[in-house]
Amino acid sequence: MGFGLRRSGRTWLFILLSLSLYFLVMFLAPGNSSPGYLVPSQSEVGQSEGPLAHRRANSTRASLVPRAAVRLPERLGLDLIELATLPPDWEASADLLWRLHTRRQHVQEVCRREGLDVPKGDYQANAWEFLINKEHHLVWCNVFKAASSSWFWNFNLLAGYSEGHLLSSAIAPVELARKKYPRPTKEELQAVLQESPAPLSFMITRHPLVRLVSGYRNKILPGNSLYAPFFKKIYRRYKALGPPVARTAKNGKNPPKGSTSPSFRQFVQYILDEEETGQALDMHWIPQSRFCTPCLVNFTVFAKVETLQEDANYVIFTSGIDKVISPKIINRSLGVSTDTLTRQLLCQLLPSQMEALLQLYRLDLQLFDYEAASFRNCTSP
Repeated sequence: MGFGLRRSGRTWLFILLSLSLYFLVMFLAPGNSSPGYLVPSQSEVGQSEGPLAHRRANSTRASLVPRAAVRLPERLGLDLIELATLPPDWEASADLLWRLHTRRQHVQEVCRREGLDVPKGDYQANAWEFLINKEHHLVWCNVFKAASSSWFWNFNLLAGYSEGHLLSSAIAPVELARKKYPRPTKEELQAVLQESPAPLSFMITRHPLVRLVSGYRNKILPGNSLYAPFFKKIYRRYKALGPPVARTAKNGKNPPKGSTSPSFRQFVQYILDEEETGQALDMHWIPQSRFCTPCLVNFTVFAKVETLQEDANYVIFTSGIDKVISPKIINRSLGVSTDTLTRQLLCQLLPSQMEALLQLYRLDLQLFDYEAASFRNCTSP
């Protein structure tokens, strides 16, 4: 019996020591993130500011905000979800207000010059991609590969989904959103936009060539299952523009040994030929001017990925949803920045391909005031 008591005492002592060590490790662990979260190092995240990162001059909390990544269900792929903190108080600067005003004016001037400000025939407002939140008087036209994942998160929160549900759901965010935000008709969209007071309507634009590279990086290089079936046809049709390139990791897993994806030259030529033959282009690289028809919709705000930190704050605080949402920065690429990769890939194109791309995205470049000369001048024969 004495031996049993001693053994029991040692067992309890071992348990107590183990628990003490466990809580000590948890207390000292960097980031102390929630279960299931992976906290990337600064080198993994990259140095660029997130679109909703608050202005450091207004708060000392910036250095305390953790950035974490969570693995979503396998069918959604591996999304990087970084925590973002809104500033405790925020006011639009005079520079920001002027920038947003001049963007609207510029879009209207280009639309008039191009004769696109009046609907006619098949040219009508494309209401299909709009989400209307009547409670908060917000209207958003989603542009894929232009902060769309981050803003689907926001709109899904506004629709009543909890963060836990959004993180654990096997349903894609866009599908969840459409359960709450049915696709409006052209007449329904126009009726909402003409309400008094008018809603805050916005779209987020991105340099079309950078957006194209982002689509290639995210959908083609990893061999996304929706696109991989077309690869053999691309290899066969554009063999002279090869060879194919090594496939990149997908869902955090290395690709099968020897697997390939189309080269950027092959991918671009495929898109150009689809356009020339009148085929509908994929939503991840179709011109933004076709997707949201900005000449036929009187947007309040033309935000840009390139200045999204302030632009997004304007939308959030002006609409009053800063008290409702808990914003996240979703799907920012790790490793080489998309801007750097854009320069590398576009400079590999043939001059004829570059000229055709600039023609395809001519309206995007003009409407949203993006430069193209630096890309045109770097191509090689």
